Amino acid sequence: MSHRVMILAAPFMRHEPKAGAPLREAGVEVLRGPLEPLRTASEVIDALQGCDGVIASMEPYTAEVFDALPRLKSLARWGVGYDSIDIEAASAARVIVTNTPGRVTESVADQTFCLMLALARRLPEQMSVARSCDWCQVEGIEIWNKTLGIIGLGSIGQAVARRAGGFSMRVLAHDPYAEPFHAGRLNASLVSLEELIAESDVITLHAVLTEETQEMIGEEQLRAMKPSALLINCGRGGLVDQSALVRALEEEWIAGAALDALAPEPPAGDDPVLSAPNTIMTPHNSSMTAESAARVNATVCENMLCSLKGQKPRFVVNTAVLD
Repeated sequence: MSHRVMILAAPFMRHEPKAGAPLREAGVEVLRGPLEPLRTASEVIDALQGCDGVIASMEPYTAEVFDALPRLKSLARWGVGYDSIDIEAASAARVIVTNTPGRVTESVADQTFCLMLALARRLPEQMSVARSCDWCQVEGIEIWNKTLGIIGLGSIGQAVARRAGGFSMRVLAHDPYAEPFHAGRLNASLVSLEELIAESDVITLHAVLTEETQEMIGEEQLRAMKPSALLINCGRGGLVDQSALVRALEEEWIAGAALDALAPEPPAGDDPVLSAPNTIMTPHNSSMTAESAARVNATVCENMLCSLKGQKPRFVVNTAVLD
């Protein structure tokens, strides 16, 4: 019996049939899921009936999902984060979960600086003035020679730090698991979260979302930031207490925020964050470049084929399942 793999990740689907060619060449039957995101466990269960593998996006993979899909053996996540997957339940069901670390690093770092510059120079306002034909000057701030605080010094945080060198920025970093060697070679100083928040002109979030980091930027941290500070989030929406952030922007505890990640995604039409002042938003798009998509698609196929063949993929999240 040939293996059946369902595509639920929109970036992979957009590059079909080229993206799935390695799977088809190996004799795998490749199926396309619905274009709209799946929001509930029951929708995921319905979509994956009879499938051995799934190329997954951010839809929920709960114990209920794994219990209902005994044939499922491989869950290849398109991207790095896997906070929508119950890893313990996946391991109990003997489902191999993989991801694609390092494949979107440069794209996310580029977007981080894109948002940082756009927010600092008030680019949306400049564009609005230019189109109005009623021109006036819009005064922004420089990021040159400012202090950049990076929360999470993994591969993306390090890529952001490298870019900061080109702007002569002083770089502070907070990451309990960071190697001092990495910070040293990037001219970054490892500091406490409290010191980073108090001293940074720009704070950018690149931490993994866990119970420990959930809403790590809340009212206390926002009030401790400089009134002139900017917050950038190209990580996960759950890293920030969103209601506290809206208050911080409305009451001018901080000067502005640029958000590529929200909680939930997409937001409801009446979500207060949509009308928060001095805010730039993008639709969780920081990893979306042609180059990164090609890298991730190739790695997803490699992960999937190894899993289905009973081989160890390079990027296994739940290594215990291989024991």
